[in-house]
Amino acid sequence: MLAVICDDLAKDRDILLDFCARYAKNNHLPVAALSFENAGALLQSREARSADVIFMDIYMEGALGVDAARILRGKGFRGALVFTTTSREHYADGFDVEASHYLSKPISWEAFCEAMRRTLDRMGVSARKVRVTAGRSELDVDISGIWYVEVYGHKTVLHTPRGEVAVNQSLSALEERLGGDPFLRCYRYFIVNMDFVKRLNEDCFLMKDGREIPLSRDGRTALKNRYMAYVFGRMEE
Repeated sequence: MLAVICDDLAKDRDILLDFCARYAKNNHLPVAALSFENAGALLQSREARSADVIFMDIYMEGALGVDAARILRGKGFRGALVFTTTSREHYADGFDVEASHYLSKPISWEAFCEAMRRTLDRMGVSARKVRVTAGRSELDVDISGIWYVEVYGHKTVLHTPRGEVAVNQSLSALEERLGGDPFLRCYRYFIVNMDFVKRLNEDCFLMKDGREIPLSRDGRTALKNRYMAYVFGRMEE
């Protein structure tokens, strides 16, 4: 899969490049990424026109992103177009170029995952999922969208951007199926997705949704070391 990023701000390009690498690792998908600092450089690239998805900043020096998108479509580009923007002023223009999604800056990891899900649906490619049983139904849950898993009231519950999902599997069974990093069994009743940890405190993880999840007293040092090793490993990538 080839993802192209076009943005005149280096920090915004870097965020999307990092997200592409993280998504590839989390979902075991081969994702190559190219970046361009303006629409002119993008339009001159033959390789960019073969991209599966282009993340296009609407407001750049020179040509607007929507104008560049029209030229790309005119040249036969059929991949997904995801506009990144600080304003909704040009939302309507996206219909003319068949935009798949819009991302509002600053771009969050959760919003990026949704854009990638739409891109993969368009391509007919499935992200890494785990099949769970909820009541009498079987569901395929996108692994990258699981924030944490907990057991309470004799239920195993997945916390996701779309709400809670109560499943029939035990926590130990889910731990095995989730397959290690970025998931960490940090307490008897909890598994956390380390990508959704906001801060490591003395005795708990503070998650990005504000939930505090305890660290097991036994093995707390080992848990902290594993989390820090994961964080530093991501930084080195």
